[in-house]
Amino acid sequence: MDNLFELIQKAESGDAEAQYNVAWHIVWADENESIDTDWLERAVDYFERAIAQGHGDAMLDLGAMYRVGRGVQRDMRKAFVLYNQAAAILHPKAFRCLGYALEIPVGYQDINDNSNDYKTAFGYFFKGAILNEQNSTYKLGDMYFTGKYVEKDPQFAFNLYQESHHLIDSIEDDSYASVCLRIGECYCSGIGTTQDLDEACYYLEKAEKGFQFRLERGDSPQFFMEGYNRAKYLSKRIKANKISIVASISDENIEYMTFINSDMMNYPEPNYPIPELEKLKVENPEIEDYSFNDILAVAESGAGVAMYTIAFYCFNRYASEPDNKSIIDFALYYYHKAVQYGHKGAMYNLASIYYHGDAGIVIDRYKAYFLYLYSDVYIAQGELGIYYAKGEVVEQDYEKAFMCFAKCALSKENYCYGALENLAQMYRNGIYVEADDKFAEYLEKLSEKAEVNGTEEVYEQK
Repeated sequence: MDNLFELIQKAESGDAEAQYNVAWHIVWADENESIDTDWLERAVDYFERAIAQGHGDAMLDLGAMYRVGRGVQRDMRKAFVLYNQAAAILHPKAFRCLGYALEIPVGYQDINDNSNDYKTAFGYFFKGAILNEQNSTYKLGDMYFTGKYVEKDPQFAFNLYQESHHLIDSIEDDSYASVCLRIGECYCSGIGTTQDLDEACYYLEKAEKGFQFRLERGDSPQFFMEGYNRAKYLSKRIKANKISIVASISDENIEYMTFINSDMMNYPEPNYPIPELEKLKVENPEIEDYSFNDILAVAESGAGVAMYTIAFYCFNRYASEPDNKSIIDFALYYYHKAVQYGHKGAMYNLASIYYHGDAGIVIDRYKAYFLYLYSDVYIAQGELGIYYAKGEVVEQDYEKAFMCFAKCALSKENYCYGALENLAQMYRNGIYVEADDKFAEYLEKLSEKAEVNGTEEVYEQK
């Protein structure tokens, strides 16, 4: 703050950013020192003047003063008013602040008299994550990792940790060390991802450096020392070869195995020869750098990926042509075989065929539901959300619908624009969630851009 005098002049002239910067420096530059009364009055005045001009960071920092009692009497209600004021303008960090206050209620009994309000906290963190706020993203990861409010899903948690790490641009970010620690722990234990001790050590060392940086910067150690010690402990154990190698854990369960081996997934092999198939063999088109005949030979040997490739190619090529029942049956046969051989990606395509009745196939929403349920692509969560919203095949449940749409949107996979639109309608009409027209409008615009440009590009351009 070598230019403090210059900034004060700008602040006095009404510059909101200068007002915020001067106030922040007075209050937070050294949290271990008390604030001079005159300077404190100036800081509060500048924060309030910046807030009057719609400065979101000023809202959050003045809220933080009331939250922790920094220079003012602690008042969580005033803090919440300011946090909600920032949330109303969709300031990403506002949802992080609101989520933390509800997820960790110790000391906040005046706001939350009962227990940890994980449902509301999830809603705040979800909004923050959709707005690309890194801390909200990894806090959602924590909820999926531990199963707080949501169904436990370590793999999705790991994906969210990686997304948060992608959003962080430097070690100076408060979330940097914590996210690196979580990724390192996942690699160390083989939970949520394949065990990889080299990767674990890499991220744990990054976490150590991040925590050390926070210590040297003067951040309050009580908020992160446990994580710092955990990172050092695990890193030492890895280097001393004291971490057990875990066996690869299959995600196949009894219900899944029962489904793929059920009569529902048995599809009759078509009668040969099939004229369209014989023409393809002669044409022998190139598919993904391999010839059709080579892929077909691998499929006939029992490879699920090749089965899926053949099914996808044949179905898409002939679905719109007349007199194609034989080749469509051939494609469906290989779709079903691919599922039985463990190709979960094939499940989503096959589910969509039965849900919509593509190529004249008899619609079977019941079968489509189970195929969506066991598919490993997160866009399938969006389809499951529709089932729960409509009460089709399953009992109507708007909470489950919301959670399915949210998971699809958070995955940021291509084609999740439908889930974004459905979430927008829920926020627009107050279905399960509190009505929020501004956030609904944001989701609608995000959905429109995603449908045209692809989801990943849209999220990056936000």
